[in-house]
This record gives sequence, C-alpha cells and structure tokens, in this order.
Amino acid sequence: MDQINHAVLDNREQNKAMARILTVLSSFASSRAEFGISELSQHLGMTKNMVFRAIKTLVEQDYVMRDPSGQRYQLGFRVLELQNVTSPEPTFRTLCAPAMQQIHELTGETVSLTVRALDYSVFIDGIETRKPGVWRLQIGALRPLHANSTGHVYLAFADDAALSDYIARHEHDPAPQSGESLNETALREDIAAIRKRGYATSVRQGMLPMASLAFPIWDAEHNLHGVISVGGPKERFEPLVAGLLPSITGIIETLCQRTRLYAASAASSEITL
Repeated sequence: MDQINHAVLDNREQNKAMARILTVLSSFASSRAEFGISELSQHLGMTKNMVFRAIKTLVEQDYVMRDPSGQRYQLGFRVLELQNVTSPEPTFRTLCAPAMQQIHELTGETVSLTVRALDYSVFIDGIETRKPGVWRLQIGALRPLHANSTGHVYLAFADDAALSDYIARHEHDPAPQSGESLNETALREDIAAIRKRGYATSVRQGMLPMASLAFPIWDAEHNLHGVISVGGPKERFEPLVAGLLPSITGIIETLCQRTRLYAASAASSEITL
C-alpha cells in the first residue's frame, strides 16, 4: 500500500512539474520577445526556484534559449516542431521584422533591410524614425554595392576574386549621389576593416552628415542572406550608438540563430521576400 501511495504522489508531483513547465513555455507566446527569471516569477505567481527549474528543462530541450546576455530567455528553435507542417514558412522579411523593431526601439533611428541582386543592394523593408533629420527609406530602390555601407558588407564577405571582378566592372561608374567614380583604394581599405570588425560603419557627407552601421545576416551554411542597417544624423547617431553597440550586435546574433534554421540559397536574390 505504501508503494502505491508513493507512486500516486510521485505521479502528482510529476504532473505539477509538467504543468509548471507548460505554463512557463506558454508565457513566451505573447507580444514580449524575452523574459528574465524574476519577471516570470512575478508574472506567473511562482517562486523563482520553480521558474528556474522549468526554464532549465525547457533550455535543455531547446524549447527556450538564453539571449546573448545569458540573463534572459526567449523561444528556442525546437518550438518550430510544434507548428503545423502545412503552415507556410516565414519570409526573410518576417524573420527579420522583430530584430528590426528591437533595433529601432533601442536607437530611435531608421532601420532598413536589404538583399543583394546581382551588383546591387535592394531595399525590401524598413522602419523610419519620426525624429528630425530622418534617414529616408525607399523600398525597392537599388544601390550599387560600392555606393554605401550596406553594399560594402556584401562585397566584404565575397571572395577576393569576386571583389576584383566587381571593381573591374564598375571602376568608372559614378556613385548615384556624389557622382564620384569608384575609389578602389578606399573601397578595399573599408572592406578590410569590415572583415576584421564583422560589420560596416560609414558617414555620408552632405548638408546634414549621416552615419550608419550595417550588419550581415547569416544562415547555417554561412551564406549571406541580407543586411540590416541603422542610421541617422551623425551628430545624434554616433554618440548614441557607441553605448548601444553590444546590444545591437546581440540582437543581430539572435536573429542569425533564427535564420540558420532555414535553408536558403547563397544568392540573396533567390530568397523568398
């Protein structure tokens, strides 16, 4: 009889633990992208210890993962197994949308998304700031790869032969805004810096100088899907972004973890937009 009672009690405890795990997992099916242990404890009315044990199980099973800071948690890749297999896969834009929104909220500046189409970058999505000195978005606009920091990212992560071929094709082409021809020395210097740093920085001169950052988005095969850029007036953007760079790079890395789930062609023009 004692053995039966212990078995019943064990089953009840297991059921309670499973219910807590499912309750914690369900919390992530909200408009919030991430939680800390204390936030979940307050939100669910559970002790921190209960939440921690549930989170630990979910992390071990890949249903939840730590963010780049290691202190907060967000949905992991295995939740995709819970989706209806007949549901359409997300497009590249919908995959990038949460990260773009996070960067926009963090900086308050304009964020854009591009893909490569032959020798051009194409703007396919973005969020425009309401602040003065807005970095205007033109969805569908084409820019030669040597014309801005976004294009330099594509060139930086191509091989040297492809870079040389591009320069040979466009060495006499005027830039669309300045009208200046391609400066091979300056371009190669910038590309070397991007390869070392992992992302691009630039300042566009004019009546209102504009500064920007551009980050590559990778998949599991290290194919370059596209580029996310954020920028604004130099005087406002540069002092702000210096302290936010670790957070921005963390958002980009989390996005790359998600895009690595999806098989994609190495040619960005073949990605579902």
